[in-house]
Amino acid sequence: MNEQMDMYYARGVQTMTPENQAKKDYLLRYKWGVKALEQIDREITQLRLRALPGGISYDGMPHGSGGNGADLANYAAEFDKYEEKFRNQRRKILRMLDEILFAIECVEDVRSRVLLRYLYVELRSWDDIADLMNFSTGYIKQALHSKALQDFHIPD
Repeated sequence: MNEQMDMYYARGVQTMTPENQAKKDYLLRYKWGVKALEQIDREITQLRLRALPGGISYDGMPHGSGGNGADLANYAAEFDKYEEKFRNQRRKILRMLDEILFAIECVEDVRSRVLLRYLYVELRSWDDIADLMNFSTGYIKQALHSKALQDFHIPD
């Protein structure tokens, strides 16, 4: 272990440099972006479910429409407004996710690139990554992750 790495270990516990912390925070935006997309999808589904009538009867008997067209038109206008808002949010998030993926793919060291992809894109656990990469979990968490963050560059 070199002197530079020694200064980032205190009694066996690694502390992260401010630069590496900023890189980690940037990469974690991918995870939160995916979660935001999932939330948007749930909200759109909820909007659609609210549009459904009270239920469909399969008893073969004729039933009236049960409402007026104005209610449906108001709902449709409201739905379109929310759906457009969600579509705009989705586009912004997808651009951010693409930017992060591209930045990871620009990392020259293959091990660093693979680790960053497993950890921040595929959201795998440390133990899972250690198994996939044939290293100990401790080595992955301490040495390789630190090196991968050093190899990574946040785009301008």
